Amino acid sequence: MSPNGGTYKCSSCGYEVKKSNSRDGTGRIVNKSSSKEVIMIESEVTAEPLDSEAVCPKCKHRGAYYLLKQTRSADEPETKFYTCASCGYRWREY
Repeated sequence: MSPNGGTYKCSSCGYEVKKSNSRDGTGRIVNKSSSKEVIMIESEVTAEPLDSEAVCPKCKHRGAYYLLKQTRSADEPETKFYTCASCGYRWREY
């Protein structure tokens, strides 16, 4: 809100309020937030690609989801994190 003569005017929506009608009586406009919305995540859906050639070291099942992340400096290759599609075991390859 910016002062405009005897009123305060919002530059984005154009809402105007008289200077004497401010909400807290000090000449300032105070916006009190309402309660926050809580979002509950029931299940997480992964969009990771499936590598059908990867073999799980724990259950020997063929097929694992993978995720590439840069864990070292930029001039070194990415680390590939696998999750077995059968048992959920996680491992990594450098």
